[in-house]
Formats: sequence, structure tokens, C-alpha cells
Amino acid sequence: MKKITKLILLVTLLFSAGKAYSQLADYNTHLLKHLNPRPTNNQYKYSACWGYTAPNGREYAIIGCQPGTSFIDITDSSNIHEVGFLAGSLSEWREMKVYSHYAYIVSEASNSGVQIVDLQYLPDSIHYVKKFVAAGHSSTHSISQSGPYLYLNGPNSSFVGSGGIAILDLSADPETPVLKGKWTSQYVHDCRVLNDTIWASNIYTGKTSIIDARNKSTLTTIRTWNSYPQSTISHTTALLRLTESIYLPQMKWTILSVNYLFITYRI
Repeated sequence: MKKITKLILLVTLLFSAGKAYSQLADYNTHLLKHLNPRPTNNQYKYSACWGYTAPNGREYAIIGCQPGTSFIDITDSSNIHEVGFLAGSLSEWREMKVYSHYAYIVSEASNSGVQIVDLQYLPDSIHYVKKFVAAGHSSTHSISQSGPYLYLNGPNSSFVGSGGIAILDLSADPETPVLKGKWTSQYVHDCRVLNDTIWASNIYTGKTSIIDARNKSTLTTIRTWNSYPQSTISHTTALLRLTESIYLPQMKWTILSVNYLFITYRI
């Protein structure tokens, strides 16, 4: 998993638009591979990425592309290559998470639902299981995972009021998720789950919410607070090991620590 962390960081940087990667200081890192497996003719190329380590130790990066999802074998750093691709509706943003040997993929495209992919046949192939669509569900901005539960963040508001969070249970059958509950108080752009507590970024209101998820069928708000400073928006919550400011062209991300939980505010 250590190798996946390093390589996915590189992939994230390298897939940034334009020539940004060539302008960054190396900070004791070096370029292993520059991939462009699914080129497009517009500015939207790649979005999120995730990792998967197979039982045999082989490691894979999973990349959100505008036309679908790319699966890349990164086991041998001298031979990084795409081993599978799953087409999807065109979307500027596509995210994925892994539970057991399954990948779950969401996007902002209408009627995209949740694509389920069986990864146990890699590196030979990926196996597309199906598209899971709960009643009323169409699109999702981002996806989080903790144990056998998926958290769909920012789904279409006709499915989850305000575009909050929907929870899917995978414990009975990972190929057939079960809708357990919803949180509808505010729009959620991203969340992280610590034990049975959800830390949610409410990007449009500039707030962060703490949600009690011990009962997955009945989610209750513990507390909501305003972002600081007031001019910022609550974009992402994440577990990080480092506490440094990150500078990118034309923006700054400030990271605050709350008992080992880090909340990023875009300024």
C-alpha cells in the first residue's frame, strides 16, 4: 500500500491540466511514468484516483477519466501500464472506492448510478458486474467508504434531499448494495467516516457537519460549525499524516487539525 500511496500521489500531480507538473519542485521525488491513457479534446481529462492491492501483492491505480475508468498496473515501476478500462457516461468528475475485491464507481453524469467492478481477475481483465441504481438515484459527486458501507456524497437532490448523503450496505452481498439511510440537512461535497461518525463538508454553506451514523437507517446531526475564515468554503475532509500548507497555482489550501481529522478549506 506504501507504493500505491506514492504512485497515486504522482499520478494525481501528473494528470493535472496543462504543464503544471513540469513546474513543480521535485522535493526528492522523481517521475516514474507519464501516462495519458484516455486523451480528450477538451480541458476535462482526469479526476479522482484510488488504489487496490490484490491478495497476490500486485498493485493497481484506478483513475477517473472523462469517458470512463482506467485500471493501471503499477506493480513494476518500470512497466506501468493500463490493464483494463470501463466505459461510462461522459463526466467531468468520477470517483471510486474499493471494498474487498470490488470497485464502486460514481460520477456526476445523469443516470450513472454506481458501477460495480470485480477486480479479482486482474491483471488479465476486469469484470463488470452491473450498474446499481437505487430508486430515484441518478448521479453522485463523490463516494466514501468505511467497512462494508458506501457513503454517496452529493447525489441528485430528488434522491437525497439537499444532495446530502446516502448510505449503501454491502455486508450481505457486495454485488447487491442495500440502501440503509440518508442525511438530508445540507449538500455534502465530501465526507470521511471515523468509526460511526461522519465528518461532512458542506461546500455551499461553508460549514462542516458531524453526523452520528451508529444507526445507519437514522442519521442524526451532532454539530455543525461555520468554516474559518468566513470567506472560505468547506471542500474536503481527509485523514492525513502531514500538516503543511499546500500551494498550487492561483489557490491555497489550508489544513486544520481536529483530533487527527483534517479539514481543507479552499481560499
